[in-house]
Amino acid sequence: MKIKCILIDDEPFALNILEDDLLDFEQIEILDKFNDSAEAAEYIKTHAVDLIFLDIEMPGQLGTQFIRELTHRPLIIFTTAYHQYAVEGFELNAVDYLLKPISKERLATAVRKVEEIMSIRIKQTSEQEHIVVNVEYKKTKIFLHEISYIEGLKDYVKIYLVDRDSPLLTRSNLRGMEKILPITEFLRIHNSFIVNKKRIEQASQSRLILPETALPVGKKYIKNIEKFI
Repeated sequence: MKIKCILIDDEPFALNILEDDLLDFEQIEILDKFNDSAEAAEYIKTHAVDLIFLDIEMPGQLGTQFIRELTHRPLIIFTTAYHQYAVEGFELNAVDYLLKPISKERLATAVRKVEEIMSIRIKQTSEQEHIVVNVEYKKTKIFLHEISYIEGLKDYVKIYLVDRDSPLLTRSNLRGMEKILPITEFLRIHNSFIVNKKRIEQASQSRLILPETALPVGKKYIKNIEKFI
């Protein structure tokens, strides 16, 4: 299990130290790091982020306010030199609150907490048989085995079903769909596509062949395809 995370801190030195320490944890995958919370917010809109290591006192916006404004919240570990925000941090359901300078032992404890939470989530999703989405203002149950692939269109997604000519349209995005689909059964292959692994007939680093169509593979998702192959 890889924990995909980003780091946010307005101090480059603090970011580099945290990054160096996290490189010792094989289960951690650092997607990116940011000095500016606004840039991080844009990144989160288009990437599947499991965890944010977040400083609190930053120019322009407190880290706690940044979290309150996120529509979809990843797991949060606050990293700060100030203890007075601890209560507010845990009110925001932070996994942990680390005071700088952060020891390796303390960091390891926080990572273990994240692993436990994600393991529970993976178990829950592996046992699920369906998802529920809003289609034409009605809650609609869709069994996972019915889904062939999903196409993202900004604030909407098209869900293509195995035995249906026209897709279902629901207000969401691919990042939101990734959160409710089991990673054991579905694969993100492109900024615009998620596929049901069982529907893949042929796979290469540039495209996937499904019974009904061929889909492109995005450059940043080639690793996902290599693991599948």
